[in-house]
Amino acid sequence: MRTVTAPILAIAALTILTGCSAAPSTADPSRLPGTPPVATPTPTPSPTESEAGADFGERVVNDRGNLVKEVGQLAGTGRSDNQDLLTSQFAVTDIVVDVACTAEFADVPANGHFIGIHLNVETTRELAQDEIGTLSFSQWGWQAFDADGKRVNDPLGNARWCMDAGDQLPSDIGPAQSVSGWIVLDVPTPTGSVALTMGAANGWEWSY
Repeated sequence: MRTVTAPILAIAALTILTGCSAAPSTADPSRLPGTPPVATPTPTPSPTESEAGADFGERVVNDRGNLVKEVGQLAGTGRSDNQDLLTSQFAVTDIVVDVACTAEFADVPANGHFIGIHLNVETTRELAQDEIGTLSFSQWGWQAFDADGKRVNDPLGNARWCMDAGDQLPSDIGPAQSVSGWIVLDVPTPTGSVALTMGAANGWEWSY
């Protein structure tokens, strides 16, 4: 897994208009008279880091090697063999301290506070060409740090049973999909930070 090192805004598709001018007919002799020509599809270029670079914002890395993010900033992942080819773009849209659980049999926090992290995620078709072909933003790919910056040993605690399945972010996301949902962590302090690493050495970090 490679990380794209700056936030990414959703990239609008470009429509190319071509003008037509009067010209002599160049009919294909192999085509029957009166049948329309077959259109040749033009593939849409995949967004690359260089194309979206102006939208990534300033690159700030903290002492833990994580990219510092604000709520609402976009980030993304790149294909394992080419970071310029985006496999996803995502944003943490809200972080709620003591978030209300929606699951019927939710338990109380084991560590003190449930932290709800809401994400919007869009994957690209480039993900299909990656080694695994899916992405996971699940609770197991997150770390948490308390108010003193100390890492929380078990940031899952009782959080895995907090949200109803319909409110959770899907655990595995395939190519060309758009999803939204909650990730919940169980932390000891009402202030601190959370980091999405997806099992890597570092990733992205948000303060709350």
